[in-house]
Amino acid sequence: MKTLLLILTISIGILFPFTHSLSFLIKYLLMIMLFFSFLKMEVKKSDLIKNHYYLLFANLFLPTIFYFGFSFSGNLQLAQIAFITAIAPTAIASPVIVNLLNGKIEFTVISILLTNFAVAFLLPFLIPTILNNSSTVSFSDVLLPVAEVFLVPFFLSLIIKKYFSKLKNKLVGFNSYLFYILVLNINLGTSKASYYIREEMSFGDLIIYQIAIVSLILCILSFTIGKWIAPKNLKMEGAQSLGQ
Repeated sequence: MKTLLLILTISIGILFPFTHSLSFLIKYLLMIMLFFSFLKMEVKKSDLIKNHYYLLFANLFLPTIFYFGFSFSGNLQLAQIAFITAIAPTAIASPVIVNLLNGKIEFTVISILLTNFAVAFLLPFLIPTILNNSSTVSFSDVLLPVAEVFLVPFFLSLIIKKYFSKLKNKLVGFNSYLFYILVLNINLGTSKASYYIREEMSFGDLIIYQIAIVSLILCILSFTIGKWIAPKNLKMEGAQSLGQ
């Protein structure tokens, strides 16, 4: 039932993007989902393991391979798009997904911190080279939006867990409703993307189809490699960390 609901909300978002004007809510809904997910989490120093560094390496290696592969074939535009898509660090929504799947949230939280800091540090040097122009991206341009959405619910959950344990026990029960907030967020995201592609992008049909195919390949590869890299008991978490 939940799978059908996800397929339905994505299809509606793509075909009828009437909720695109509400896309500003995505950030706030994500913060709500993260807050409830973080209430179930206890991060320890021992949660940082070598597999996190392997995931970081894969996060940087995949976009490099795709960029040079398409560049050598003469399709520089697709090479740039593939690089920008693949270099994206672990999504801040990944703990929400892992929480809904009853996985180890701590693994993905550490992956978020590690990959986002690394990518934020490297992008200011990589973007001008990859795009072959004077475009600039600063460390803060990449990190501050992530920090806002991630850190506010993170520290709020820490305060609740430390000083309001009874309230925390009551709030944890709301985790059963997170899936429906996720469905709403997915609809808003797909509507926004669909509207933007239809109304704003100047790409021809061919490049749009190529982008879709490359994105699908990157998605499959990232989830597969993430699952392969992760420890035996954290395969799902590894797939989410690299694939999200």
